[in-house]
Amino acid sequence: MGKRWGLRAKMAGSYVLVTIAAVAVVEAVVLVLVVPGLLGGRDARTLLVNVTAHDLAASAGQIATRLGRLPDAGQFPVGDPGLRLPPGQAQATPDGAGVRIPYTPTAQHSGAPMSMALLADPKGRIVSSSYPARYPPGGEIGGNGVGPLPGGIIAKLRDSRKGYSGRSAVSGAEVLWAVVPVYATPAGTSTGTESAHLAGAVGAVYVQIPAAAKLAATASQGPGIWTNLSAQLGIGLLVLLGALPVGAVFGLLSTRRLLGRLQHLATSTAAVADGDYQRRVPVSGRDEVAQLETGFNQMAERLADAMATERALAGASERARIARELHDSISQDLFSLRLLAGGLRRTLPADSPLYPRVEAMEHTVSGTLHEMQALLLELRPVALRDAGLLPALDELCRAYRDRLGIAVEADLEPIELDPAAEPAVLRVVQEALANAVKHARPSRVVLRTRDAGGGRVVLSVSDDGTGFDPVRAGQRHGMGLDLMRERVAELGGQLHLESTPGNGTTVRITLGPTP
Repeated sequence: MGKRWGLRAKMAGSYVLVTIAAVAVVEAVVLVLVVPGLLGGRDARTLLVNVTAHDLAASAGQIATRLGRLPDAGQFPVGDPGLRLPPGQAQATPDGAGVRIPYTPTAQHSGAPMSMALLADPKGRIVSSSYPARYPPGGEIGGNGVGPLPGGIIAKLRDSRKGYSGRSAVSGAEVLWAVVPVYATPAGTSTGTESAHLAGAVGAVYVQIPAAAKLAATASQGPGIWTNLSAQLGIGLLVLLGALPVGAVFGLLSTRRLLGRLQHLATSTAAVADGDYQRRVPVSGRDEVAQLETGFNQMAERLADAMATERALAGASERARIARELHDSISQDLFSLRLLAGGLRRTLPADSPLYPRVEAMEHTVSGTLHEMQALLLELRPVALRDAGLLPALDELCRAYRDRLGIAVEADLEPIELDPAAEPAVLRVVQEALANAVKHARPSRVVLRTRDAGGGRVVLSVSDDGTGFDPVRAGQRHGMGLDLMRERVAELGGQLHLESTPGNGTTVRITLGPTP
C-alpha cells in the first residue's frame, strides 16, 4: 500500500507542477505582450481608447440582446451631455481606466478633431452619435453630410471577427481610434460565449480622441494601468493558489483507475510466478497499459502452453519408463512362468490329478501375459509429430497385429482435424484398442475413419469380442471409458458406445459441428 500511495502522490504532484507551470507561462506571456506596450512604443492612450470602445460595445450588446436589434440613439445615447470638451482636447475617466466622451450637439468650427464615439450598423449607417452635428444618426459613414473618419474604417466596421485600433490622420490631424464589434447574444446563450460570436455582430462602436491631446488625468494613467495590471496578476496568483488543491485532488482521482490496473497486473504477475498459468487480466482501452495487459495475457498463454507441453512430454517419458520396467521385469517373469507351466503340463500324465490345475495355471499366465503386452502397447508412445494422424493410427494397428497376433484392420479414409487435437484423438483410439484387446478377447478388430461432411469426422473401433452391458461399463472397465469421454468432450465431440454381451463392441467418436 505504501508503494502504491507513493506512486499516486508522485503523479498527483506532477499534475500540480504542470498546473503551476501553465499558469506561470500564461502570466509571463501576458507580461511580455502587455508591458512593452505600456512602457514603450505604443501610446498608452490607445489602450484607454480601446477600453472605452469595449465598454460601450458591451453596453450596446446588452441592450441589443434585450431588444433583438441594434438600439437607436434614444435607446443608447453615446457621450456625456454634461461634459464639454473643445476640439483637440481629451479627458480620462476619474479612475484612469478609459476616456470620457462628451456629447457635442453643435458643430465646432475648428481644424482640430473632436473626442467622440459612434454606434454604426454593419452597413456603415450611423445609429447613435456623440457629435450629431457632424456625424448625424442615419447618415452613411463616408457619405455626404458626414464628417471624415480614418481611411478604411468602413471595412473595419463591417468586420465582425475582431476589434481594431490605431493612429491615423483625419483632415490633416492625427487621432487615436478603436473599433469594437457589438454582439447580440442569442436566447439561451451566455454573453461573451463562442456561440454568441458565431451569431455575428449586429454593429460596431467607433471611439476616437485627438492624438495631440494631453489627457487631463495623464498623471494618474500610469498608476491606474499598473494598478489594473497588478490586479490581473493578483487574480492569476489566486488562480494559481486555487489550482494547487484542485490539481492534487484531480491527480489522485484521475490516477486511481490507472493504479488499479497496474496493481491488478502486479497481482496477476505474482500469481503466474506462483504457478497459476490460467490467470488473465482484462484489457481496457488501447493505451500503453492496455499493451502491457495484452502482453501479459500472451505471456501467460504461452507459459500455459509450454507447461502443458512439458507435462505431456513428462507423461510420455514416464509411460516409456514404466513400459520398459514392465517389459524387462514382469513380462519376462510371466513369460518364464508360462514356459515352466507348459513344460510341467507336458510331463504330467493326462490322468494326473494335478494336470487340470497345471493347465489352468498355464492358461491364466498366458492371459496375464497377453494383457501385459496390450498394456505395454497402450503405454508405448506413437510417433505423430512428423508422420501425421493416419500413419500413426496405421502404425498402431500394425503393432497390435505383430505383437499380439490379433487381426487389427485399419480402414482409414483421409480426414481433416485441427493439428492440436490429433494427439488427444490418438490417445483415445489407443485407449479403445487397448480396452478391446484386454477385456473383449476379440479375434478381429477394425479401426475406421470417415469424413462425414460439413467439417464432421467420425472414428470408430469395432471388435467381435465378448461384448458387455454398457450400463455396467464403469464396473468392468474402471476409469478408461470416463477418461475417453472427457478427452472427446474437451475436443468438442461426442463418444458413443454400442455393445451387447456376446455381440462385440463399437466405440464411435464424432468430432466437428453437430448437424
